[in-house]
Amino acid sequence: MKERKWVWLMGGMMAALLVGLWLPPRADGAGVDSTDASADTTVPADTVAAPSMPLPASRPSPASGPQQASNLLNPNVSVIGHFQGRVGDDLAEGERAFSFREAELGLQAPVDPYARADFFVAVSPEEGVDLEEGYLTFLALPGGVSAKVGKFRANLGKFNRTHPPETPFADRPLSAEAFWGEEGLAGTGLSVSALIPNRWVYLNLDAEVTNTYEGAPAFGEEGPDGEVQAGGGKRDLGYLGRLSAYFDLGESANLTLGASYATGVHDPAGRERAHVENADVTFRWKNPRRAIYRSLVWQTEVLFSQRRVAGGGWAARRGMFSYVDWQCARRWHVGGRFDTTEFPEIAGSEKGWVGFLTFTPSEFSLISGQLRGVRRMDGSWERAGLLKLTFNIGPHGAHPF
Repeated sequence: MKERKWVWLMGGMMAALLVGLWLPPRADGAGVDSTDASADTTVPADTVAAPSMPLPASRPSPASGPQQASNLLNPNVSVIGHFQGRVGDDLAEGERAFSFREAELGLQAPVDPYARADFFVAVSPEEGVDLEEGYLTFLALPGGVSAKVGKFRANLGKFNRTHPPETPFADRPLSAEAFWGEEGLAGTGLSVSALIPNRWVYLNLDAEVTNTYEGAPAFGEEGPDGEVQAGGGKRDLGYLGRLSAYFDLGESANLTLGASYATGVHDPAGRERAHVENADVTFRWKNPRRAIYRSLVWQTEVLFSQRRVAGGGWAARRGMFSYVDWQCARRWHVGGRFDTTEFPEIAGSEKGWVGFLTFTPSEFSLISGQLRGVRRMDGSWERAGLLKLTFNIGPHGAHPF
C-alpha cells in the first residue's frame, strides 16, 4: 500500500509539473494563489515588477511591423563623392586646380523574386545630371541564363564596366579614353549572360545588342563642334560578344581571361562599321591568413580596332594598358600603370605612366596621391600631380568581379 501511495504521489507531481509547463504564464500575478487569504491581490500597478520571461523574438511588437515592411520596400540608396586636385603642365585652358568631379547616386533593390533593378546617376558641376546606368536584370531564366534590359556599360574588357570613382586612378588609361571616351563605353539595349557547362573551368558567354554607342571615338567621327557623332538610325545597332574564363590557382590566387568583340556604325550616314577586339587578363592574389594586410591585383588589356577611312582603305589602330595594385599594409596601397595608344581617326601614338600611393581609412573612403607623365604625339612630355578623394555613404553594391 505504501508503494502504491508513493506511485500515486509521484504521478500527481509529474502531472502537475507537465500542466505547469504547458499552460502559459499569467500576466496578472500568476505566482499568487488567489485562494490564499493572506495573499494581496490588489498590488498597485506602479509597483508590479516586469515579467521575468521576455516575449518570444518571433512575436514582434505592433510598432515594428510597419517599419520592417517599409524597409523591405525601400531600395538601397548610396552616394559616392569624387573630389580631385591637379597640379602640373597638363591643365587645359580654363581648367581649375580643384574640382568636384561628380556625385554618383546609386539606387538598387529587388523588384520581385525574379528580377532586380539598378540605377546609377552621376551629378557633376560641368555635365549636370546624367544617367550612367539604369537596367533591370532577370535572374531566374531557364538554363542558368540571366538577361539585362536598359542602359548599361558595355562588357568590353573588364576595366570599362567600373565607374570612374571606383577605379584605382584619378584619370583614365590613355587607350580607354582614346577609344571609349571620358565616360567609357555604354549603350541602351539588351544583354544576355550564360554559363557554359563543363567539367574544367568557369566559362561565361555574354552577348549584347544596343543602340549606336554614343560619345565613343572608336564608333564615331568628330563633328564640327568637336562632339563625336555616329549613326542614329533605327537599324544602326551595336553588337558585342564576350567569352571569359575563371581559374582558381590554389587557395590564395585566381586568374581571369577574357576576349571581346564589338562592332558599330561609325559614320553619321550609317554606311560604315567599325570593329574592335579586346583581350584582358586579371590576376588576383590575397594571403588567406593575412587577408586584410596583403593583396595584389595585376590587370592588362589590349585592344585592336579597324575602320574604313576616306579613299576606301582600312585604318588599323591599337592600344593597351597594364597596372599593378599592391596592398602593402592594412590601409595602404601602392601601384603603377603603363599606357600606350593610337587613335581611331588619326595617325600617331602616345605613351604614359602613372604611379600612385593610396590610403584607405576604411572601406567607405579613399585618399590617393598620384604622379602622371604623358608623351604626346609631338614628342613633348606633360607631367602632373593628382589627388583623388572618394567617400561613400550607404550600401553601394559591388561591381563586377
